[in-house]
Amino acid sequence: MSLLNRPARAQARSSKDDLVPLLVIARLTVPKLGVAYMFTLLLSVFNRVMINELQIAAAAIGGLYFAYRIMNVFQVMTGRYTDRRLLFGLRRTPMMVFGLMLAALSLVPLPFFALSYSQGNTFAFVLMLLSLMGFGFGFAANGDAHNTLIAELTEGKRNRPAVVATVWLFMIVFTVISGIASSIILQIADTQAGAPPGCTTAECAAIRSQVAIDMMPKFFLAAPLVSLIGLLPILGLERRLTAEALASAEQRPPLRLGQAYAHIIANPQARVFFFFIVIAIFALFIQDSILEPFGADVFKLAPRQTAQFQPIMGMGTIVAMLVMGIVASKWPIPKRQIADWGLMIAAIGFASLFLAAALDLLPALYIGIALLGVGMGVFNVGALSMMMDMTVPGEAGTLMGAWGMAQALANGVAQFAGGVMRDVGIQLTGSHVAAYNFIFLVAIVASFVAMNLMARVNVEQFRQLTREQMVVTMEAA
Repeated sequence: MSLLNRPARAQARSSKDDLVPLLVIARLTVPKLGVAYMFTLLLSVFNRVMINELQIAAAAIGGLYFAYRIMNVFQVMTGRYTDRRLLFGLRRTPMMVFGLMLAALSLVPLPFFALSYSQGNTFAFVLMLLSLMGFGFGFAANGDAHNTLIAELTEGKRNRPAVVATVWLFMIVFTVISGIASSIILQIADTQAGAPPGCTTAECAAIRSQVAIDMMPKFFLAAPLVSLIGLLPILGLERRLTAEALASAEQRPPLRLGQAYAHIIANPQARVFFFFIVIAIFALFIQDSILEPFGADVFKLAPRQTAQFQPIMGMGTIVAMLVMGIVASKWPIPKRQIADWGLMIAAIGFASLFLAAALDLLPALYIGIALLGVGMGVFNVGALSMMMDMTVPGEAGTLMGAWGMAQALANGVAQFAGGVMRDVGIQLTGSHVAAYNFIFLVAIVASFVAMNLMARVNVEQFRQLTREQMVVTMEAA
């Protein structure tokens, strides 16, 4: 009887070995706590305060966000560095800790710089720029190291799509929690200051604006602590390299950043995938810097109400990633098709925002925000899994850095372009509705362009470049 059961037991063990353990998945998710908290502060609460309460031009805010995103050009450098240089036998963990703590500490003085700039101190803009550049570099270094660690721990595992979905799912969960918490804190502070939720007078609006300004330093001061808590579970997760692997890694050649980019883009499949990421992320995130101001300008919503936009979008993303992660793990749906579905849903969401503004339909605003969240969730499962597939062992950090850099730069360009289009559109047309609706149309067109590029991506052709060939190509740089 035991002989008959032995093959079944061996198959069960083999099946289990093909999966990333649940505890490992849980530990991989927690570092997103600090990421989500800072993301919510910048793009939900603080973004609204700078544009609507401090009256800083949206184009200037978009420029600041682009400055922190442009620091992601160093993702390839930090990725190659962690491929080749180690600390205590580890490659990814030290860079994650360094990057996230640098990002959090860089944001602490940002509210003071913004307030000073709004009061006429032009040099404060330079300080804001430096603050966000420090944040951007740390954010990029942490993100590349974290994604590469996930790629390495899920290499050859059947549940890679589920792991990717879970990590990003919990980042959105943390984002939702951060958004809800900030909204509740602002509402409590509003009430204590004399502006309860039901009050719609100009005096109450002024009180709410001042409360939002006053709360910013306290929100950002908590960022280093939240980030540190999120980093603790990751310690001890990464496998230490053997002595032989350690010696081999440390003998790798020095970095030559420009040539490394040139060799990556020289690969036709890498080039198409790179530009797919750029255009798709541009389409999805052009609303990042203008969605909360859109609610204020067109629908006259209060800060605590626009602070709910990210939680609504986040809930849509959570549901989409949860469902799609399970489906993609059980059925062999092509990852490109999943990414296309996400872009299509997001395009419908932008169309809903367009109709909301054109017809003054507040319900359509919330439907559009929720659909954007669903589209992003579906897109994340497909696109992030493809990013990890589009790597070669030994150069995972470098290639994940390239894809992450494309994603972050596109995000920065989108935020800058959204702010510029808002300001220029209002100046040219005198209409908030026309300005915002032009942005939504651009997003829809870009979504379809990205889907066209995705049809030309072939992971198998990319992987025909063997590990040895990729190492020779990179080391020639």
